[in-house]
Amino acid sequence: MSETKPTSAPRYRPLTFGVTRIAAREGDGGTRYIKADQPLGDYAARITDRFLHWAQTVPERSFLARRTRQADGSTGDWQHLSYGQALASARALGQALLDRGLSVDRPVVILSENGLEHAQLALGCLYAGIPYCPASPAYCLVSQDYDKLRHILHTLTPGLVFATDAARYGKAILAAVGADVEVVLHEGSLEGRPTTSLASLLATAPTAQVDAAMQATGPDTISKFLFTSGSTKMPKAVVNTH
Repeated sequence: MSETKPTSAPRYRPLTFGVTRIAAREGDGGTRYIKADQPLGDYAARITDRFLHWAQTVPERSFLARRTRQADGSTGDWQHLSYGQALASARALGQALLDRGLSVDRPVVILSENGLEHAQLALGCLYAGIPYCPASPAYCLVSQDYDKLRHILHTLTPGLVFATDAARYGKAILAAVGADVEVVLHEGSLEGRPTTSLASLLATAPTAQVDAAMQATGPDTISKFLFTSGSTKMPKAVVNTH
């Protein structure tokens, strides 16, 4: 069967949606093609680009903040992390991760609710070009069999697992994380299991290697793995890129 080639280029007609002008044309089988009526402007090549911009422009400005919690359950003062501090910690943590040879085949798994330490480690991963996975805290704190956590660890084969609090996450770590995987903790320790403190990673002196690793990342670099909810079957890993 021979193909019929178009005798002229497809013609678009202008349309306006709010303040955005687009051009549209009809295709075969009811397909409709649209394109912007203006060229794409400049955009960041990686997630860390805008972070670096503000860290260099307003390093003292607060980037993240949280309320401290008192022993009686009341909230205390705000704890701030400036853009400059966040960049410094990202470079230090990124260097520590590179020193451990972590990669897409040996990523970082984070067992933590949202928090400053979680954010700092995530930024360190992004800066160094090492993927990470923020695993759902429920797989550690609600689950009693840890099957979904084991599934995530088996799927990703992490080289490092981080948890904010040994008291809350220790039972899950001891049950599911292999002895050959380094465990980093922000608070506490695990009986019978060697661990590394987050403070020691933050004390790592960054080198030109970590800055080169950041520059080597691009739009197609894997930034993290997000797992589906697993409400019907085991969670599935979704790859996120810069």
